[in-house]
Amino acid sequence: MSITPNKQLSKEGSIVMVGCFDTKGEDFCYLYTCLVQQGASVITINTGVMGSTDLFPVHFEAEKVAIRGGASLTSLRKINDRGKAIEVMGNGSAGIIADLFFQNKVKAIIGMGGGGGTFIALKAMQTLPFGIPKLCISTLATKDLSAHIGIKDITLMPSIVDVAGLNSISRVVMRQGAAAIVGMMQASVSNNERQGRSIAISVFGNTTACVDKCSELLKNKGYEVLAFHSVGVGGKTMEGLTLDGHFDAILDITTTELADELCGGICSAGPDRMTAASKMGLPQVIVPGCLDMVNFGPLDTLPKKYKDRQLFSWAPDVTLMRTNEEENRILGRTMAEKLNKSKAPVTVLFPKGGLSKIGGIGEVFHNPKIDQELFHSLKKYLNENIKVIEVDSNINTENFAVESVKCLLEIIKN
Repeated sequence: MSITPNKQLSKEGSIVMVGCFDTKGEDFCYLYTCLVQQGASVITINTGVMGSTDLFPVHFEAEKVAIRGGASLTSLRKINDRGKAIEVMGNGSAGIIADLFFQNKVKAIIGMGGGGGTFIALKAMQTLPFGIPKLCISTLATKDLSAHIGIKDITLMPSIVDVAGLNSISRVVMRQGAAAIVGMMQASVSNNERQGRSIAISVFGNTTACVDKCSELLKNKGYEVLAFHSVGVGGKTMEGLTLDGHFDAILDITTTELADELCGGICSAGPDRMTAASKMGLPQVIVPGCLDMVNFGPLDTLPKKYKDRQLFSWAPDVTLMRTNEEENRILGRTMAEKLNKSKAPVTVLFPKGGLSKIGGIGEVFHNPKIDQELFHSLKKYLNENIKVIEVDSNINTENFAVESVKCLLEIIKN
């Protein structure tokens, strides 16, 4: 394939092409050529520990990548540990890409490979923020790669055939992949174009009515509202985008992921949940929404130690466990310790009529005594400068939603 760049696109920024050029040089040469024909400027990073290629320019050879990842290429070859090599080259390429990004040289990234190549490419892509196009052509694209993709906006493209030499199918896939990443780069919107007044809000099935009303009220005030489902990945995503500077304030209605983190539920967002806003100095209104429950899968997957607890089948594949007094005391202290680190205004709202839909009066998880343990723990450990407001309503009432939005607007203005 001859290289005839489209000059009109050549100044749109560089696409990073990352992969194992030692064993897949022919494949990456074709992909490189397709990118250049699309008018892209390409920065290439070789993550192959066994050699390189002279079929196209290599800007960062494997030795530099390995050193950036904490090892020498010689040592990786000597120990002959594939897992270690993947880890080092993944970390090294991520470090190099982070450097390039801070130098404003990265407008998109594309990777390609089988098992090892995919994991290295996905690791490398993790360092780039939302909105930078990320495409991985992979033999594993139809597998569950959620643990490796995490909260990032990475697009997976099935390679159909193995990445092991050119053929009539792989050429089509690579040609389309190149066109896709260039198109995505052209369509990207700079974070600088965001006009502010953007609110992140957390939601769950048991807090939907509240969040819907809060969103309506905020939108009527001219705010953009972005909702995140508190099922683990939702909370992680909200935290990650907060750190990337996408929001002006947080209305954290549904903090249930903290209970799952404490009790080993399936919706844990990890130990860093409810920390990003404090780090970024953003105003936040916090509600202990759905902290009256822990989420598990089907009943037969429930840990044995919880078999005698109060349970509720929310769906065939979701079993909810009512949190007890001791767990609520711990959760109150955990929330307080996280919020005490905030340098921006924080208000905590406590719905006395129940923390969830099924925690309301007459509902299966209604237990004011347990809820009060959470409230007392919060008040005991929160700094004096953090306002705590009791609202004599269930979390899903219009009254509570109105109060939540009112409190948020007050601290935003301050």
